Amino acid sequence: MTDCLFCGIVAEKIKANVVFKNDYVVVFKDINPKAPVHLLIIPRKHIAGVLDIEPEDDAIIGEIFQVAAQLAREHDAAVAGVDV
Repeated sequence: MTDCLFCGIVAEKIKANVVFKNDYVVVFKDINPKAPVHLLIIPRKHIAGVLDIEPEDDAIIGEIFQVAAQLAREHDAAVAGVDV
């Protein structure tokens, strides 16, 4: 998809304050944060929505959750009993 905002960020055609990236995901700060730590984790592969996830996307989905946990710890946003 060529006109997707998130694809533009992944392709570095649209500027973002990237805090983490690897082969599966890109993580950047929200431009209008609603919390002290407000990061967006997006897959490098364009996935329009939950219903578009395919079995071959399992590694991407797993990586999203692993990165979320890692960044929550690194940014002191992890709180016992609170989903991140």
